[in-house]
Amino acid sequence: MRIGAARLGAHTRLFIAATILVAVTLAALGGLALWGDGGSQGRTGTHLTGTFTLFTSAQPQAMPCAPQAGYGDIAAGAPVVVRDQGGATVGTGSLSAGSPEPSKRGCAFRFTVQRLPVAASYTVTVGQRGGLPYSYADLKNAGWKVTMGLGALPPG
Repeated sequence: MRIGAARLGAHTRLFIAATILVAVTLAALGGLALWGDGGSQGRTGTHLTGTFTLFTSAQPQAMPCAPQAGYGDIAAGAPVVVRDQGGATVGTGSLSAGSPEPSKRGCAFRFTVQRLPVAASYTVTVGQRGGLPYSYADLKNAGWKVTMGLGALPPG
């Protein structure tokens, strides 16, 4: 009886070793797929989301999303460009249709930029406006969300 028990133990150990080998191999392949994902090695896989608010007045407005003189580049479809510390474009998106922000003093546009690569810093540019700089650590700590604004900022 002990001989059969020893064989069963050997088979069990072999089965466990084979299971561990398969699990380690699958984990390694999954990790490679997440890291490389079709030749985009170095991409974080995360996306940057943001809100860009064009403040049109210091006072509440009936139609804060009406086109504004001097801000023709801030509208639905306007480009959002993300550059790395070397100035290379690493991601693009566009502004959504705007909606009045809570105080009705401006129009809020949302955007998403997919799959940014790891970089020491980024500059986010909306339309033809100057870009705002962000470090990798700052974006990571903020959950890859940014809030930007332009125009007649409300008091307070």
